[in-house]
Amino acid sequence: MPNEFLQALRKEAKYLAAAFVIAIIMLKVAFYREDLLGITKAAASVMWLFVLPGYAIMLHWRENLGVIERLFAGTVAAMAISGIASYYLGISGLRIQNQTILLPAAVIAASLAWQKFSERKNPQQQSQQGPEQPKA
Repeated sequence: MPNEFLQALRKEAKYLAAAFVIAIIMLKVAFYREDLLGITKAAASVMWLFVLPGYAIMLHWRENLGVIERLFAGTVAAMAISGIASYYLGISGLRIQNQTILLPAAVIAASLAWQKFSERKNPQQQSQQGPEQPKA
């Protein structure tokens, strides 16, 4: 199972790279007077803060949704989670300078741990249910 998961991630990495290039192009069109390095840094920031955590959140639904759907829905979900978590972390005393690094990494780590836990849980449930009966 882990080998299949890694193969699926390698295949979907092309979509993530394409999303990064599209973000650079869109930002370059919007901010045509800016240099390419500044645009690339802005696109990388958006990818790190919202797209990658959103992609990791939506990995659980990879059988039900396509890659593009998961990228869009995950990005929106990551924006919401980041905003809410950032608010409460700010109240608890974590400075905003630390949140831009720690918060996306924590969301990605939690999502991957959830994915790993659900993969372990599913084979146990299937073996308890027994084999499927053929329909007559």
